[in-house]
Amino acid sequence: MENIKELIAAGKQCFEGRQYRKAEEYLRRAIEMNPNFADVLNMLGVIAHSEGRFASSIDCFQRALEINPGYTEAMLNLAVLYNDLGQYDDARRLYEKLKGRTARGTSKIEPVLRGKLSNLHADIGDIYRSIGLFDMASDEYRKALTLNPTYFDIRTKLGQSLREGGRPKEAVSELKAVLKANGRYAPALVQLGVTHYAMGNIPDAKRSWKKAMDGSKNPYAEMYLRLCAATERSSGKVKVKAKVKDKVEVKGRRSRKR
Repeated sequence: MENIKELIAAGKQCFEGRQYRKAEEYLRRAIEMNPNFADVLNMLGVIAHSEGRFASSIDCFQRALEINPGYTEAMLNLAVLYNDLGQYDDARRLYEKLKGRTARGTSKIEPVLRGKLSNLHADIGDIYRSIGLFDMASDEYRKALTLNPTYFDIRTKLGQSLREGGRPKEAVSELKAVLKANGRYAPALVQLGVTHYAMGNIPDAKRSWKKAMDGSKNPYAEMYLRLCAATERSSGKVKVKAKVKDKVEVKGRRSRKR
């Protein structure tokens, strides 16, 4: 595959599927053939950021902006990276530049930018969580929520990350905060049930899953309830067998006494 359009298409498909190694292979071959694709450089920057190759990531974003100074996504990605590296002045300059450039267009752009920044932080959090770096993932989700506290999906992810990182009580607190604002938000109910189950609180886990199914089907809640029921049946059988075994042993000892 040496057609540049095919390479970029294949790279984008892998990138969207989070197959970053394959994506980078295709995209690098494309950029070697033509170094003037800003969107390709932006994707390579995101990949490098996710793998901790920060210098390479900055270089890719800067090259993308040299090609297209108005490339909002690349500017936001670079601002997020600067922020993560503690280069707050650089991040602030980029944000002010972006805000100044867009202020002429519409006064509503700032909330949109906040939304994009939140989602970028959440995307990075997803990457960290997928490789088991739960504390770093939680930090990214919190950064996203600082910008937009009402993003229930991101707060639910924060709850998942806290639980998977061994902090279930904090996870319960975050998930309950979601449900206080929207008591029927099924993803938070499902994750709250999973957290209760992990803590050994089976009755509350079942209540959360049943509530997630109120008025609509929820395959995850249904699956967890079936698993819970099967576990309880299995546990009951073990207890019955243990009792029968105890009775047999007692009876055997009595027989020997005779």
